[in-house]
Amino acid sequence: MKEKTILHYDMDAFYASVEIRDNPSLKGKPIVVGNSIITTASYEARKFGVRSAMPVMEARKLCHHLLVIPVSMGKYMEVSRKIKNLVARLTEKVEFIASDEGYVDITELVKRYPSKEYFARRFQKGIYKNTGLTCSVGIGYNKLSAKIASDAKKPGGYYIFNNSQEFVEYISGKNIKIIPGVGKKFQELLGERNILMVRDVHNYSLYELISYFGKSRGEFLYCSAMGEDNRQVDYKRKIHSVGNENTFRYPLESEVEIKRELESIFHKTHERLVGKDLLCKTVTLKVRFENRKTITRSKTLENLADSREILKNTLENINESVDYSMRVKLLGVSFGNLVQKSIRQLSFSERELFNKKNRVDLLKEKIKKIEKNN
Repeated sequence: MKEKTILHYDMDAFYASVEIRDNPSLKGKPIVVGNSIITTASYEARKFGVRSAMPVMEARKLCHHLLVIPVSMGKYMEVSRKIKNLVARLTEKVEFIASDEGYVDITELVKRYPSKEYFARRFQKGIYKNTGLTCSVGIGYNKLSAKIASDAKKPGGYYIFNNSQEFVEYISGKNIKIIPGVGKKFQELLGERNILMVRDVHNYSLYELISYFGKSRGEFLYCSAMGEDNRQVDYKRKIHSVGNENTFRYPLESEVEIKRELESIFHKTHERLVGKDLLCKTVTLKVRFENRKTITRSKTLENLADSREILKNTLENINESVDYSMRVKLLGVSFGNLVQKSIRQLSFSERELFNKKNRVDLLKEKIKKIEKNN
């Protein structure tokens, strides 16, 4: 297989950075963007343990002088579109995975520049010049190495892995959670086998890891620790749905807990929807109870939408129809029947305006014909 050069960019504390850019008095202060649930925390806030998806009330207990800025999704998405347009000018080989990050296949592109380091700095300067925002950049030989490289020098830095040897040397001494996809629950399972650092994976054969954690997770863990990742920058893929779900170690039983978790999952899913410039027609809620019974409830909208308010109200209406007499083990939210914004259908109001214009034009034509005949 031909050697690839992949770049991963990640905007630094995206929503918070946009707010700080627009209001410089916020610079250096611990701020979060969110309503009841935090969507983004500035790096100053993160020092207090504040993080995204955390309830604002809980964050205030960690940082008493925390500043909370309401979400302005329209503003963030406008900036996101500008960033995407800038990146797309470089090459069509871009996979945008959220409103603030993406992978770029620069295998051929980077050959036009003096070095990978030069390209990384130029990429960052271009984003900053046009948006006033910083981003972290990682360049690797595959998507895995590029992603971990972009996290290495956050915020505002860049890091480069030229080959698998450099990558394995770097991650061997890191905590196992550095591997994207190794969440809290998987970490606990790995801890039972005394796999705490990436180098601990090297003590096991592929067969052993599969026997302990299953084929999918076993292979994923083995390949990641070895720096292997055959995924391509998927710039031609058609997206059928976007969604997120959480499995809870301790089942949820209160209405407050369920509502809080749903809001967090909704936010992540909505961010992916708008980040990919998509409109949806169907909202789906998935619930798995403690006894393993799983239900899905869906609602199809009259018109395509990406409005946070419309989609959230729809989800809340669906949620009201669910009987939560049993404790909840899993919650999921997804948006389906997707259409790119560039080829969206007319909204009801737009169709009415269009039809009204047609009726006026037809009336004018009739009047002209009558006048001509007379």
